[in-house]
This record gives sequence, C-alpha cells and structure tokens, in this order.
Amino acid sequence: MFEARVVDGDGGNPVAKTDATTLRIGVREGDLPSVEQEYPITDGQFEAILEFAAFTRLTRVRVEMLGPSTELLSAPPAFIPSTTRGFLRVVAAAPSSCVPVTFNTLRAPRSFFGMTQSGTFALVVGGTSAADEQVEFFDALEWESRVFAEELSLSNLGATRSVSIDEGKILVVTENTAPFIFDMLDASQRIAQPVLHDGAGPRSGLVSVPGVGAMVIGGEASGESQTAVSIVGPDGGVTSRALSTPRVSPAAVALGADVLVAGGNQEGNAEILLDGVAVGRPVSGLADGVRNAGILVGDGASRALYLGGTDSAAEIRRDTVRFEDCPTICSTLDGPTWTTARLGTVEPAGSALIVGGDESQLVEEVRWDGDQVEIGRLAELQAPRAGAGAIVLESGVLIVGGGDDGATIQDDFELCAPPALAPLQP
Repeated sequence: MFEARVVDGDGGNPVAKTDATTLRIGVREGDLPSVEQEYPITDGQFEAILEFAAFTRLTRVRVEMLGPSTELLSAPPAFIPSTTRGFLRVVAAAPSSCVPVTFNTLRAPRSFFGMTQSGTFALVVGGTSAADEQVEFFDALEWESRVFAEELSLSNLGATRSVSIDEGKILVVTENTAPFIFDMLDASQRIAQPVLHDGAGPRSGLVSVPGVGAMVIGGEASGESQTAVSIVGPDGGVTSRALSTPRVSPAAVALGADVLVAGGNQEGNAEILLDGVAVGRPVSGLADGVRNAGILVGDGASRALYLGGTDSAAEIRRDTVRFEDCPTICSTLDGPTWTTARLGTVEPAGSALIVGGDESQLVEEVRWDGDQVEIGRLAELQAPRAGAGAIVLESGVLIVGGGDDGATIQDDFELCAPPALAPLQP
C-alpha cells in the first residue's frame, strides 16, 4: 500500500474553489518508458491511483493540476518506493510562484546554516542558538522535519556551511567546531573528523565536485591567508592541492571536475584548480578590483558569472564578470548589471539560482542563451530571507527554509514552483 497526497501549503486541497478539471500524473521508473495518466477533477475533488510497475526502481513523479484559469505544479525528489515508509506528500504551487508551508517547520529557527540534499532527505545543521537542536533532517518525500534518533553530542555550531561529498556523506564546516563529515546513511558512524589543512573552515571556499568529493579552498590560520586546498573523497580520505595565491573567503564553482576560484582577499584575480594538477592556474586578463563575499554561478561545464560582493569602500557591487570557455581559455568579459545586488543570498547546490538575501524576497536565475547571459527573476518568496537554507529538486522545484527576515530568525518553509517542471529523466 502506497499513499500519495497532493496538498497546498496549509496541507489542504490545492484545487478547492478553483476551476481545475484535470489531474495529470507522470511516472518514470528506472529505464522504463514514462507513463502519464489523467484523472478528472470535479468540483475541486479528485482521486487517482499511483501505479508502479516495480517498487525497486528509482522513480520520478510529476504532478500537474489544470483548468481554464488554474495551473499548479509539483514533484517530489526521485525515490525508490520499497525503501520508503509508503507515504508521499507533494506541495503544489502555480508556475513561478512561492507558497508558505504551514504544516511543517524546522525544529529550531535558523539562519546562515547548512542545508544539503541527500537522496530524499536534507541535512539541516547549525545556524541556531546553543540551546536548540544543532542538527535535524528534512524529509522531502513526506514534508516532515525530524531529529536523529541517536544522541549526536554536538555543541553550539554557530554559523555553518555544508556541502555534499557523495549521496550519503556531507562535509560540514562551522564557526565554533572543527570540520566534520556527517553520514546520512550509516547510523553507526554518523560523525567523522577528517584531517584538513590549517585554516580550513567557514572562511574557506567550499564546493562539491561531482565524482570527486568536497573541496575546501584556502582560509585563514593565525591571521594569515592560506594557499592549501583539501579534497575530501567519498571514502573520507583527504588529498591536497594548492592555490597559486593565498585566499580568505574566496568564491568557487565546479565546472565539471575543474574548479574556478575567484576573489576572497585577493584583488582582481582568479584561478582554475584543474583536475589532477597540484597548483592552481591563474586566469589572465581579470582586473576586477576588490570583491569581498562575491558569488560564482556556473553552468556546470565551461561558463560562470562572478557577481555581488562589496568593494574596498564596503559598497555592494552591481557589475559582474563573465568567465567563458573554461578551463582551456577561460576568457573574461563584462557581464550584465545585477540591479538587485544584495548580500546574504543562498545559491542552492546544483543550480543557477540566487535566493533571498538581506531584506529580499527575490528568487533569481542566471541564464545562458548562446553567447549571452542574463540574471532573470524566477519567483518571489513570501518573506525576506537572509542566510536561508535551500535545495533544488531535479524537477526544478525549490524548497527554502529558515533565514532572517530583518526582525526575526525564521523556522518555516516555502516551496517555489519553476515556470515548468523539468521532463522525467531516465
């Protein structure tokens, strides 16, 4: 028996009092052909059967609810039915919109914390008071936040960042403790402490490199900028590389197995950490000046946009820099003006999204079209969120939690639907 529910942000019927007439459900199991079924919606009521050919394949589901003036979208993370508790709950929203979710909250208010997806779950860690739960997890399949059954004995973590090593292991760096690896799958060894370079921590660049692991770049030790780079592999082992120049709080983005690094305390330069090469290769031709706390958004292959941050007078920068044809050429060009430039944003892993920020409700997306790039509005959150946590499902659905609205630290969630759901993939 497998129960599935489609709900609104309050946990109720999303099409009550709408003119929706059709429920459309697409299912793809492993490498089997996708199957699409339609069911009638009558006077806001609907009933459907979610059918699986086998319960043991990785399954993707997408939901659309349609009518003359109604369009609602939803999709859960990919899952294997036989490994779940037999319950699926998906929150529906109109395309390019965000809805607050009132039926589930974080176990503690959090801002500037780590939120990293692992299968159908997300680790939520740090960014809260010493008296609160330091670690919890969010079940994105059931839309429920929980604490781990075992005692984790973690002290106050403070501001925290986290990044995926592989599907089960997550590297966590915190303001108040040594970095650690959190294992989402093995309860017998939840926490391990890798030996990283001096200065590895919240003031390092931190990036997940698919197929390689997590990379910790530079940082600060005893007041000195660091050149060291630590790579934490899926087995927990650590290998080392080096930057061509010391950096504190650099921006970094993975372009395939290579990593582009820019800024930090270094004025107007960037470098590429090439796969298998011991020392970073400087990028020539960049004269960008000071850009503290900037961010790099990449296309995952060869292009990136460097934006935001503050200049030497602590003014927010609205100009941007494009990196093209990396790593072979890695030329730099002027990018578009970021008219809504702000600090305190979050860039969900594996996405080109810029979410929230200081006094901001915006969700923006960096979009490449041929040789052009733009920063476009995708949706608007229901509340400002600086230092929020966020994950993006492969369907394009965005889930945002916590953050600072300028007056309070929040413990709630929002779901944002993309303009259209990504197709079901094998």
